[in-house]
Amino acid sequence: MSKRHRERRPFLRQRWWKLYVLLVAASAVVQSMIWTEVSPDNFDKSRPPMQSPRFTAEGAEPDGHAWVQDKTYGGWRDDERPVLILLHGSPGSKENFDLLGPMLAERFRVVAIDLPGFGESSKWVPSYSTRAHARYVLEFMDRSEIDSAHVLGFSMGSGVALNMHDLAPGCLDSIIFYGGIGIQEGEGSGDYHFEHFKYIVGYGALVALPELVPHFGLPALLPGPVGEFMGTRAGRHAFIRNFHDTDQRPMRGYLEDVEAAGTPLLILHGRHDPLVPAWTAEQHHAIVKQSELVMFDRSHFMVFDDAGSRLLADEIVPFVEKHSGDNPDAPSRRTLYFPGAEEPPASVLPVDLNIPRGTNPWLAVGTIIGASYLLEDPTTITVGLLVRAGQLDPFLAVFAIFTGIFTGDLALYLIGRVFGRRALVWGPVSKRLPVHHVEALGQWFDTKGWSAVLASRFIPGTRLPLYVAAGALGKKPGRFALWTCLAVMIWAPVMLVLVVVLGEAAASPFRMLFGDSWLALIAAIIALLMVVRVLMHLPTKRGRQKLWVKVSRVWRWEFWPMWIFYVPLVPWLLWLSARHRSLTVWTLANPALPDGGVVGESKAQIMDALSSPSDTHILSAELVEDADAARRVVAERGWTWPLILKPDAAQRGAGVRRIEREGGVDEYFADSPGAAVLQEYHAGPFEAGVFYLRTPGEPHGRIFSITDKHFPELLGDGRHTFEELVWAHPRLRMQAAVFLRRFEGEAARVPAKGEKIRLAEAGNHCQGTEFRDGAHLITPGLEAAVDSVIQRVGDFYFGRLDVRYADAEAFKRGEDFAVIELNGVTSESTNLYDPSWSLIRAYRTLFAQWAHCFAIGDANRRQRDLTPPRVIPLLGRVRAYYKQRKIDALSD
Repeated sequence: MSKRHRERRPFLRQRWWKLYVLLVAASAVVQSMIWTEVSPDNFDKSRPPMQSPRFTAEGAEPDGHAWVQDKTYGGWRDDERPVLILLHGSPGSKENFDLLGPMLAERFRVVAIDLPGFGESSKWVPSYSTRAHARYVLEFMDRSEIDSAHVLGFSMGSGVALNMHDLAPGCLDSIIFYGGIGIQEGEGSGDYHFEHFKYIVGYGALVALPELVPHFGLPALLPGPVGEFMGTRAGRHAFIRNFHDTDQRPMRGYLEDVEAAGTPLLILHGRHDPLVPAWTAEQHHAIVKQSELVMFDRSHFMVFDDAGSRLLADEIVPFVEKHSGDNPDAPSRRTLYFPGAEEPPASVLPVDLNIPRGTNPWLAVGTIIGASYLLEDPTTITVGLLVRAGQLDPFLAVFAIFTGIFTGDLALYLIGRVFGRRALVWGPVSKRLPVHHVEALGQWFDTKGWSAVLASRFIPGTRLPLYVAAGALGKKPGRFALWTCLAVMIWAPVMLVLVVVLGEAAASPFRMLFGDSWLALIAAIIALLMVVRVLMHLPTKRGRQKLWVKVSRVWRWEFWPMWIFYVPLVPWLLWLSARHRSLTVWTLANPALPDGGVVGESKAQIMDALSSPSDTHILSAELVEDADAARRVVAERGWTWPLILKPDAAQRGAGVRRIEREGGVDEYFADSPGAAVLQEYHAGPFEAGVFYLRTPGEPHGRIFSITDKHFPELLGDGRHTFEELVWAHPRLRMQAAVFLRRFEGEAARVPAKGEKIRLAEAGNHCQGTEFRDGAHLITPGLEAAVDSVIQRVGDFYFGRLDVRYADAEAFKRGEDFAVIELNGVTSESTNLYDPSWSLIRAYRTLFAQWAHCFAIGDANRRQRDLTPPRVIPLLGRVRAYYKQRKIDALSD
């Protein structure tokens, strides 16, 4: 960045901040101009606002006034028919009854009311509770000269009806609940204090936060309740305050009073109601003995479709008629379950995992948070299944998952903050994140790292290394916390919604396969985890490319993880152990090496044993402890750059680096402290892995196989970046992480058209080299030359010689090759990774290799009276070796 741009950046930030404040203020002004408050001009002047409702014996509600708008269905003021008052839910309005109202108006005088805060009634009142609403409705009845009426409460409106009965029981001829609230246990988590904490959070999220967005009231133009209520400041305020101001704890007592008074109660509910659980309606029915319960095989929103409204009317009309007139029928108990609603729907959970009602919600939150620290995605999926099964309140689930993930992400950041750059060599971090040029990386985190923080939340496997690195390298924790919070605010609801939507489809097959068992639940969680991760990859081209790599690994077995590839070998090894009466006899195949070369054999010592003053087949090598020793060796031997540096006891090509100049030695030892082998460089351009066998007692060995190694190259086109070219290549993309880590500084560079970039230096499959079968290279001349070189080691009978050569014909004659290194019993006949081979052919070669190893080890045991190492000490040495490698990696 130029000095001029750096100087302008604070000014630009200040200008954009002022512009943002100006837009927010303008948005507030525009909203105030468009969405005017209800005023007396909107109402009949003969009907003044209701002030200080007179039903205030306990004085619990503050004084206030409101204009209440109503809607009648048909002429009703001079009619003698029974009056039916319809009360909407929250959010809602009198228009919610536009289908049901006309059906009921055929028999009754029907009036729907906009409760204060909703529809066309006053938006700003002192209290939005169901108690205050009850007073306003009773005052409306008084002013409208309605002595008594039947009251239908939809959802929240049922709470208003209960409060009306408590305030003035003689004014209600009957009560009808439709999807109605009531007892405290049926409100979300069932805990009053947790629910009101939820509404405080909701007020901040749905009322205060939108005011910080310059939306100019445009969301209010959306159709339906979303636009009518959530799109305006007053609508959002009334919606949240309605729940916050309401106390459902006394409503159980109100229901008991309904029973004591003998007031008729009709309870209409949907078995599949997602807002008010069906068991709540059954509890209300149990409390009020003279109530009637009708359970439909429907949801909460029947009133919004014609068929649902007709079902409701068919139950409401006869109920109101029999409890109207001069001689109403006495209340009677009735229970009706429509077909499909007789039994609760089967849980989506494949096991009986019922959370007892009344469980402390904070205990549930703490449990979820703790579980998310250990297994974030499985915990999220399990919680989503519990929400889908109606076992957990959705807000509780989102809040707990958000808190667990957010605090867990901050903990990762804190690890990097506390341990600094030492955290960058931690295995889970160093394997996934390049650590060179850390200063530039730290500056990037502080400026543009927010984009990576957001993206990593939706890209599996990137979050841990990225967040630890952000803590170690970044200098603005506040910015990190802000962007992480926003990312989790998006992620947590999206994940839970996906699980809720897909949960039943994922769980049903496993329930059928495994029954109601924990195995079915675990299988469902794994299936959902796979589905969610697939969906996370689909939106971007790079994500789809990575997804294709993961999928294609199923049949491209050469890229399988080693532990998966070797699983079928285990029974074969056990059979060979039984046949040769020892689990470790195979380690005797090379008595010249410690444990036959399982781990830890010194490459420098082996090269010393192979070398001969008159033999040009061996590349000179020497063990060096640090950069100064390396420079001293180069000067003494007169070597020229480039040279090879590699760990003295590494496996599978790890840590091999070509050093182009003297300064590269310092960089190597800074990244890889510990003893290393400094070796002459052979330009090749060809490399082969020659697998050698010799039966003890025989004078000469033979070549078991040859691997023809092909080093990958990237061809530039002058248009695409290095990273884009790697991902576009059908083979290179399979090991893209290896190449992008190795060429981290090149990722954004656009190679020139025709430019060739060699991607691998070590002839190892894990490092990106392609292996092909080189059987065509085996000749008697080459076999004799290889045997002559290897027999210098002495008691070496089984292993692989890695060589480089310049001319294929000379190599086949045994005249042109240079030995890079010799590996012992754990080396592979790597031609089996030839992509043209079938998996069966590969395993046939692998099985044969190990059969030879056991046979050679057994022959050495018998001929030389050797004792195989015991299993436990051998495992201890292997463990100690890898533990020491980690210690070396962590030392500075």
